[in-house]
Amino acid sequence: MKRSVLVSCACLLAAPVAAQTAAADKRLLKETARTMVEDRTRQDFEEAKTKVSQRDKDAMDAIKILFYNKAYIYYACIVSIGREKFSDKAIAECVQEPMKELIAGSRNAKEYSKNPKAEKCETNARLAKEEADFPPYAFLAGDDVHLYDFKAMRTCLTSR
Repeated sequence: MKRSVLVSCACLLAAPVAAQTAAADKRLLKETARTMVEDRTRQDFEEAKTKVSQRDKDAMDAIKILFYNKAYIYYACIVSIGREKFSDKAIAECVQEPMKELIAGSRNAKEYSKNPKAEKCETNARLAKEEADFPPYAFLAGDDVHLYDFKAMRTCLTSR
């Protein structure tokens, strides 16, 4: 009888320990993904910012928004894929659609900014929860630098 009680106790303890381990693994994965993405993002951002006047705050913010959102797309894909299924192919497939939307949104930003619904659509497309989980790197930080769901923004801006 004592043996079955010990086994039951062990099972009860194993579930929280497994949950803690899973949470710790997820936290470590997020930290690793953030660091991996930061290194590449910093290199690409430094190169891109040399092509923009440092005095043009709007252009600089636009580049920061672009790189912050690109970094988040890669980060989110790495985290969602996880260690077990991680591969270049899996990442490429995961980022494909969000990157298309980001690029299209960047290309059309000037036109979209003239849309009377722009402010409302931007507010609705903002990913505030994701910003809390993935704040911008120090080199991308700025008052107007946020994460957006570019597909939701495009849909909102182009709807009647």
